[in-house]
Amino acid sequence: MNASAKHPAFVVEVPYTTSPKMSRYAGPLIDAHPDPHYLEAKNHELALLGSELCVQQDAEQTQELIAKAASDLNLPEARTIRKIEDLALRLNEDVALLENDILTAICFCFPSSWIPAKRLGMPLAQIHHPVADGERLVQASPKIAHVMSDPQQGSFRRFVWTISNSPELSQHPSRKSNATPQRIDDLYYRLETQTTMPINTSQGRASLFLVKVEVCPLMVFWQNPEQRTQICASIQSMSEAVLEYKNLHSIKAFLLQNR
Repeated sequence: MNASAKHPAFVVEVPYTTSPKMSRYAGPLIDAHPDPHYLEAKNHELALLGSELCVQQDAEQTQELIAKAASDLNLPEARTIRKIEDLALRLNEDVALLENDILTAICFCFPSSWIPAKRLGMPLAQIHHPVADGERLVQASPKIAHVMSDPQQGSFRRFVWTISNSPELSQHPSRKSNATPQRIDDLYYRLETQTTMPINTSQGRASLFLVKVEVCPLMVFWQNPEQRTQICASIQSMSEAVLEYKNLHSIKAFLLQNR
């Protein structure tokens, strides 16, 4: 699926940081009416790379928690939804389930340069370990996992943005491109809206992690002088490790030459 016609929020911060800035969130957790194009794109990705995108532990408790999450999200026939794939295919958002800080189920049809299935069975800190300049994120991960599974704490939300040379929602590692942009129209703004949802259970702690991926032409924001300046300043503040991790070296050079 290519860039969305609906523009995502502009959340570029200066300086750029990978710190775990999650804010309390009391709004709707999912899009009330899933976009048929999103669902079609998810089915397409699962047909191509399903074993790398979607996996869950074979445990009755995991299946029950998926059904409980579906019920908490007010999905029709929630009790029949016992596979993480079936849950993800009813939503625009990709989903992951954590039980006692361990990833036990995940269906990320639109990953960002990583292979979701390889993270099964990992605690949150280990999942975050590859993130460039992510030391604070890794250190905070046990606390984050505890807070996001506490029903009394409610839900939290954070945003992660980048610039990509691809309009595709999926940024699976097999599609990584080092193509140097020739014009601004070759670039795209990509935003992940990450939302947590605690699952009230008597069997330990559990939470659902929802990620809405949106992509639009960079020109949407680049044509605004203030937003263009903010994008350049944020990219200039990124470390070499972050630029490498986000595949932004050539993109950075091009943007700074054309600002």
